[in-house]
Amino acid sequence: MQDVELRVPDILRYAARQHGDLKISSLDEDGVTRHQSYLETQARVRQLTGRLEALHLPAQSRVASLALNTRRHLELYYGVTAAGHILHTINPRFDAEQIAFSARQAGLSALFFDPAFTAQAAIIAEACPDIRAYIVLGDGVETRDQGIPNVIDYEGFIYEAVSSDGPANLSERDGAFLCYTSGTTGDPKGVLYSHRSCLIHALAASAPGNFNIAPTDVILPCASMYHATAWALPLTAPMNGARLVLPGGKLDGATLLDLCETEEVTLAWGVPTIWKTVLDAAIEQGRKLPKLKRVYMGGSAVPPDLKRAFADKLDVELVQVWGMTETSPLGVIATVTGASDSLSEDERADLLTNKQGRIPFGVELKLLDDVGNELAQDGKKSGRLMIRGPWVVNQYFGHDTPITTEDGWFDTGDVATIDSLGYMQITDRTKDIIKSGGEWISSITLENTAVEHPDVDMAAAIGLTHPKWDERPLLVYTMKSHAEISAEEVLGFLKQRLPSWWVPESAILVEDIPLTATGKVDKKQLRAAYADFYKK
Repeated sequence: MQDVELRVPDILRYAARQHGDLKISSLDEDGVTRHQSYLETQARVRQLTGRLEALHLPAQSRVASLALNTRRHLELYYGVTAAGHILHTINPRFDAEQIAFSARQAGLSALFFDPAFTAQAAIIAEACPDIRAYIVLGDGVETRDQGIPNVIDYEGFIYEAVSSDGPANLSERDGAFLCYTSGTTGDPKGVLYSHRSCLIHALAASAPGNFNIAPTDVILPCASMYHATAWALPLTAPMNGARLVLPGGKLDGATLLDLCETEEVTLAWGVPTIWKTVLDAAIEQGRKLPKLKRVYMGGSAVPPDLKRAFADKLDVELVQVWGMTETSPLGVIATVTGASDSLSEDERADLLTNKQGRIPFGVELKLLDDVGNELAQDGKKSGRLMIRGPWVVNQYFGHDTPITTEDGWFDTGDVATIDSLGYMQITDRTKDIIKSGGEWISSITLENTAVEHPDVDMAAAIGLTHPKWDERPLLVYTMKSHAEISAEEVLGFLKQRLPSWWVPESAILVEDIPLTATGKVDKKQLRAAYADFYKK
């Protein structure tokens, strides 16, 4: 058979050739939605590739982006990789120390940044004095007196560049994207995706049993393009001839609701906190989204009441997805198999609501006990979740040794069960599970049960040192707008649904629950804030 390299830039070349007139919609930094075809995008990418080649950077240089979900960021995905370099998508929500650390470790040669992230770009400029070029993503944008040397605007940067397709010897084993974890347990850790791993992952994600992307679909990625390549959607959309809608930084409910309607979005992605605001806006405005079929949610467990509300109020299916930066990120997905389709309607609904999903082809999972013995996949025994596959990390960028076992398994840090049908359920993170009096309590179950109450908006359960029981849970929660619910009422609600010894002694109402840079609850911050709560 022909030995053809699997390379990221070939996706957009295919899209320009086979469905070049198809339009990308981009909500740009000025609030205007612009439409640009795949053919026009490829032409601009060739200009960007040629301009990067003119910088004469060494092969596989790290070129960074500080950018939102826009057409220019999409061009960086393809132009930087076509030039034979690695696009380091920096999370602008990292704190200053994390941004500086990841930029220094990556060893940046150039930086592209949205005007909104000029302050973060200045942090990088101070941390990395050897950067060769700073390009602001706009047209004639001013960034003077911001501590960033010799800034060029993007349109001027690519204007009259000699177009190029990049080096012909680009290898599928070369690095394509570099993404850092959020660093809630120490410094951020870099995961380098190869062209090969990205292509295999995108092909797998597109499959009918996974994201099920068709040429007639209109795709809205609310997963950030600076995090795990936006779950591969900038690759899967052009690969499958689907239209791509990029929402920029406007991820509030009202804006996304309007965008879904005007662009006739059929499939969307994002974390539960974002899509809950869309549901609230739709209910408040009395609107439906007849074109929207499915929303794929990851980043945290999907609350069952949110899944039911989307089905009842909008006739939209919510599909749980589990994964990590280290898994590109697809790990499992809550879709139906031949075996689960034969279950009763209630059994199937329970399976797809309460479990993270089934194991797709390309991924292997297993469970280990505390001494490393493999556990039965019976849906009852829980253990450390291990994963391996062609799009799973082997070692962190800048580190010399693999982080996998000798036979290639990566420890996810999650505790889970796997049932006989192949469906996996996260029972907790290793660092979040609560051990009280020698027994385990699932923080995820506590949180999901709390948000079943109609007046509870968000909930986070943390384990705190206790003088008698080693650890006891504490529930921190927020209320829905115009609601009133006391801590005693929340605890009473839990007592009706959970074992009595699971229920915390206390619950605390707060205005906001802190989130990490990737939109997850920051339990590290909560544990620090309430560390002495049960010692009083």
